[in-house]
Amino acid sequence: MTATAAAPAGEDVRRYCVAELAGQWKVDPSTVYRLIYAGRLRAERHGPRRGAIRVTADAVAEYLAEVAA
Repeated sequence: MTATAAAPAGEDVRRYCVAELAGQWKVDPSTVYRLIYAGRLRAERHGPRRGAIRVTADAVAEYLAEVAA
């Protein structure tokens, strides 16, 4: 999983949790985790310790463009 920088102040970036993406794509959440850990879907962690995994809308768009190509 790759970490990305936080959005600049004032910029609102849409972030999806793994369960949201799994629901939208009609796959099991473990499939989304596999994509993240394999490096095919960029994700970031938010919160203390290891934190919750979030995927930005940009990362989703990049992945879908890669899959469609």
